[in-house]
Amino acid sequence: MSFNRRAPAANNPPPEFTNNQGGGPNDNVPRNAGWLRGFRVDSIDEPQISAYQVAAYLDGAVPFVEEMKNLSTETIITKTTRDAHYVHRGWSVGAVATISPWTSSRIAANNQPNPEGIWYTKLTKTRQLRIQVLPEDLVPTPEFEAAIKNALRRPTAFEQFHTVYRTLARWGDVLPLEIEMGSSLALTDTDMDRLQLPETGEHNYSNIAGLSAARTTDLSVIGCELRWSDGRWSTIADPQWQVIKVCKVVPTISLLASDLQMQLSELYAQRLSYIPSYGIGLIRNWHKTYDDNQYASKTISSITIRSSDYIELLSVTYTDGTTSSNHGGGGHVGTYYKFALATGEHIIEMLTWIDGDWLLGLQFVTNMGRCSPQYGVHHDTPSVAKVKGGVLVGFLSRTKDHPEYREMFSSVQGIWRHDVLPRVPKEDDVYSEYFGDRHSDWSEHVFNDRALIGNSNSIHISSVQVWSGDSIESIQFTYTDNKSGQEFKCASLRHGGPGGSFRQLVLEDGEHIVTVSGRHGEHRITQLCFGTNRGRTSEVYGAGQGQSFSSLAPRDQDGNYFRLQYICGKNSDTSLTGMMFVWTPC
Repeated sequence: MSFNRRAPAANNPPPEFTNNQGGGPNDNVPRNAGWLRGFRVDSIDEPQISAYQVAAYLDGAVPFVEEMKNLSTETIITKTTRDAHYVHRGWSVGAVATISPWTSSRIAANNQPNPEGIWYTKLTKTRQLRIQVLPEDLVPTPEFEAAIKNALRRPTAFEQFHTVYRTLARWGDVLPLEIEMGSSLALTDTDMDRLQLPETGEHNYSNIAGLSAARTTDLSVIGCELRWSDGRWSTIADPQWQVIKVCKVVPTISLLASDLQMQLSELYAQRLSYIPSYGIGLIRNWHKTYDDNQYASKTISSITIRSSDYIELLSVTYTDGTTSSNHGGGGHVGTYYKFALATGEHIIEMLTWIDGDWLLGLQFVTNMGRCSPQYGVHHDTPSVAKVKGGVLVGFLSRTKDHPEYREMFSSVQGIWRHDVLPRVPKEDDVYSEYFGDRHSDWSEHVFNDRALIGNSNSIHISSVQVWSGDSIESIQFTYTDNKSGQEFKCASLRHGGPGGSFRQLVLEDGEHIVTVSGRHGEHRITQLCFGTNRGRTSEVYGAGQGQSFSSLAPRDQDGNYFRLQYICGKNSDTSLTGMMFVWTPC
């Protein structure tokens, strides 16, 4: 309960506020009410008035101040905790709902649960004044406009986003256009029958002990003495009127010139991207679709996967406790798995395996260098979904009925956000295309040496071990890193089978692999050869039957070659069957 006779400070300014706005005999009252100051509305609990004046009058315009002196009672129904809290503090339903996309992002960033339900608020008001202004009579203060311009001049999109967020936190998300002043009593509860004070008789409820007998969940008194026993509390004169109703607001960014609003809109449009960019494919009447866009302002805390030989279900839980609707879920043969993220951990890459009509496998990589298990099976070719500066916040997906296993995924697209991290680890890495078996046996194994590399940019390949005969039976990489003057070595698993003749390529200090060529047959890699930045070429491993391939390191802006840092791919119990090469800047 709230028993402050001077109102929740949410609607009213501290007494020391002054500003230089001018004009009109009624000017003192709006000034004392914090008129032309914005409100932060990113908190679930209550609006918070800004310390700064965000708007000024255009060409001598003045507010319309109307004396009212009437008593009214209304009951308002709300359906979320945030709406109930704001309405209880005198905000109209329309004012509560007026938020810009920028504010929606700020609300979600607080990770405050916003449970749904039914709340009833009984608001009894003695209205003394109504103050209104037209939005076209207002302009932004030069300081607010300058702060937005400064945000848009920041060098990266991430910095632009967060400078805009900080500007709104300082100047306010919304500006009231219409308020009422006077005194009020607000009662809020989930049970309408409890919206009443206790029977008072001749008692004086001018203290907390008396008010605590009220059955209602939340009670607030604004701008009046706490004397209700005679039924005339609302007629008591009080020169210190308070804001008791915020009737109408506008987003503070709507005060800005149209060109600045357009720049903000264009920036906000860069906040999300959808990768793979080709989407989820054609939607026919036998497909179902699922969309997490409504949750895209939140951050993921865990992903639940049900998989067998197919991916059957995906469900995302966010850091505020919200859970997305299950994507898929019609299948009935898989096992449930949960990939949980630590605080500050985000998914930055998603590997998928799709065979024709069906999504068969998934793997996630996080900004902490952690690889998830490889869910499902990995028939056909892998695809990598990643984008510079982006972290995964949800999915767009398409399913259809499998002839045997019911509803299964046929495609999935990641929703990626660009205002979470200033830079994504290894975002400049480049994956080669996949070379090798495209219709592998269901029993083949996938591997990803990213699990050894993590997010390190300093780990490098120091040697390559190859076992070969008619084909590449297996391959193994030794990785070396120097930390605090000490050298650390680790070897990958031997990707492939136990056979073949052993050969080794040892790299010198500063020597890196910049090209890989070879051949692959229908079911395996049959030949490999490595070239380095020093013009040295390894011997040719394997007999060399099948289709030739070559992968060359990309170059950076200065023309320097990237280097091979690690590989991922597939192998059977007898041979290496497929490879992708991952190049990183030197």
